[in-house]
Amino acid sequence: MLKPAVDKQLDGAEFDAIVVGTGPAGATIARELSKRKQRVLILERGADVSPGGGLRATVSIVNTVPVGDNLVTARAFATGGTTSVYFAVVDFPPLDTFLSLGIDLSGELEEAKRELPLALLPDELYGAQAVKVRDSALDLGYEWRKNPMLVDQSKCASDGAREAKWNARQYVLEAVAEGATLINRATVLKALVEKKRAIGVEYKIQKGKKEFEIRRAFGAKIILSAGATASPIILRDSGIRTIASDGFCCYPGFAVFGSVPGLKAGENFVGSMGAIVDEHMALGDANPARALYRMFMIGRGRFIRAFRHSRSVGVGVSIKERLGGGLQEDGRYYKRLTKEDVGMLEKGEHLARQIIQNAGGKHIFKSPTSASHLGGVIRIKEHIDENLQTEYANLHVCDGSVIPESFRGAPTLTLICLGKYLANHL
Repeated sequence: MLKPAVDKQLDGAEFDAIVVGTGPAGATIARELSKRKQRVLILERGADVSPGGGLRATVSIVNTVPVGDNLVTARAFATGGTTSVYFAVVDFPPLDTFLSLGIDLSGELEEAKRELPLALLPDELYGAQAVKVRDSALDLGYEWRKNPMLVDQSKCASDGAREAKWNARQYVLEAVAEGATLINRATVLKALVEKKRAIGVEYKIQKGKKEFEIRRAFGAKIILSAGATASPIILRDSGIRTIASDGFCCYPGFAVFGSVPGLKAGENFVGSMGAIVDEHMALGDANPARALYRMFMIGRGRFIRAFRHSRSVGVGVSIKERLGGGLQEDGRYYKRLTKEDVGMLEKGEHLARQIIQNAGGKHIFKSPTSASHLGGVIRIKEHIDENLQTEYANLHVCDGSVIPESFRGAPTLTLICLGKYLANHL
């Protein structure tokens, strides 16, 4: 466990850089700048929780944000951000898209490949559930392929060890070892701005269940990496009112589950395989580890199924919808899915049910539709420049909110590359 900083002693202190958030982008920036002996302050809204916790630990850090009618996206409040509960699936950054916006990530991508445990999993690490779904999908003619994963295979001796998944907390630990200061349970409210130049941040520090104190910290560079839903709100509260002016994408999807009699499955690395159906839809393995599966089922009132993980099989469906909705004056996101979106989701459900039925699945049901992450909220060349700087000098944004809406997939590797890119330009 990291030793927390005594934040009251730091109130009003000055740093070379203040990094807000410890997800993959923020953790990478803090690590890179600290290695260069810059004085770095890291502010994290959640607590410092070691990876590998069980059901209770997972529930304690997961938070949901409404983005539409009965539509939410999930995030995690903990050191490491959403990588504390993510699936470790990798999609490569769209280099051509970023290059067209004046951002060359090719060097950062090669560096990240050398540093990260990035690879396809060997066959022996695929659980019986994933294999069952794969065989059924291949039998139906889908190009069901392995996805690259951020998994340290040397840590997989225990059955599907959660500790094997890369976690951004590792980079935070390295930053702290290099001299960075980490403050947990610190919620940033706004950037402090003078004459169109960011000079610091105002944040509240949690002192008890209902007690907070307001603090200020000052820095030469301010980097918002609070997450795709949080950073845009911080920018608006800092005076930038054009955020989400073109709406956003939220990549809605769901999972379809069935029960296969006689299946005796163990743990899985969820999302480890899948197929692209067309430019708008993707299908994938949706067989989570036992703790996540149990939390999911209990949360939906399916208490008996919560304890039948070993015979469950799941197929995930996600679609890429168009920009729409926006960020309302009360700080809430809102978007209504179109008839076309609903039609694509219905088609995806039909395909997922076919795969499960072909695998021998019975008692099939669909989970509620949710959003995977927000895209297109903060637009490069409109809200920020090619150095990820806002209209305020020295105020940068580097998290999922800046990823172009044309990108569909797991954002972790792209965020690590963007973090390296920004650190190289600060």
